[in-house]
Amino acid sequence: MSLQVHKPAMGPSDPPVFLREVIASQPRGARVLDAGCGPGSWPYSERLDLDITGFDIKFPPGPPQRTPLVRVFRGDLAHLPLRAERFDLTVCHYVLEHVTELHACCDELVRVTRPGGTLYLSVPRAAAFDDRLYRFAGYFAKYALMKFKKRLEHQQRFALQGLLELFRSRGMSLTAHAFVPAGFSWMNDARTKPLQGAFTDALANIHRATGVDLASDANFVLTFRKTGRTDGPTAPPLPGPRRITHVCRDCGEHAVVDATPPFAARWSCPWCGKLNPFGRPR
Repeated sequence: MSLQVHKPAMGPSDPPVFLREVIASQPRGARVLDAGCGPGSWPYSERLDLDITGFDIKFPPGPPQRTPLVRVFRGDLAHLPLRAERFDLTVCHYVLEHVTELHACCDELVRVTRPGGTLYLSVPRAAAFDDRLYRFAGYFAKYALMKFKKRLEHQQRFALQGLLELFRSRGMSLTAHAFVPAGFSWMNDARTKPLQGAFTDALANIHRATGVDLASDANFVLTFRKTGRTDGPTAPPLPGPRRITHVCRDCGEHAVVDATPPFAARWSCPWCGKLNPFGRPR
């Protein structure tokens, strides 16, 4: 048995695509917007030399810590009180699926990004099991549990071509993309955490026994450059040598797991060290 687990590694010709890579690629003093930041879409302390602005419409479990180079405010992505073309990098990390005014939000993400600047975007794939399960859980809580005032969180559904067209038509050119499996880390919520371990173990067992992988291709991760061009191709570039095979159910970070039979039942996250169930190699 051989099980090798490592963080995603960039080759010499690979553009940054995953959030930590994109953050690491920014020069000192770059202006970064964390749109829909929650408690922070990444650990801000990793780059104390960046000029960061974060906002969200609400802040469970609390906003990021403010510092002289970290400003935080409460705001609506569809109506931002920010100057146009201000940011070198705009981050929108699993936010657009939650918004009501999708086109207005896309307009604002593009508006505040400077010409030549980068937009990082991650969203769930609507056809994936993960997104369908999340939606089912929302409907169940709202109607079966009679919480009729509860807002359904996933307001938008995304397929790749439609997503690319949203931003191509606004002058954004795709620079890199990846298809990321589900880690079901959204089940870290206190209400579902007791179910998470048994649920992800069961999915891994199904994968091992039948080859059916209910976690595959669950999310799109993309980076765009603001070029102003609206006549470029909508198809993504050919896949490069990079890949993501697993996502940690605890911390939600990406990993590459290579294995040979007989396969181990667990893999250890290279970011947080927590154990995750293993199905078959991807």
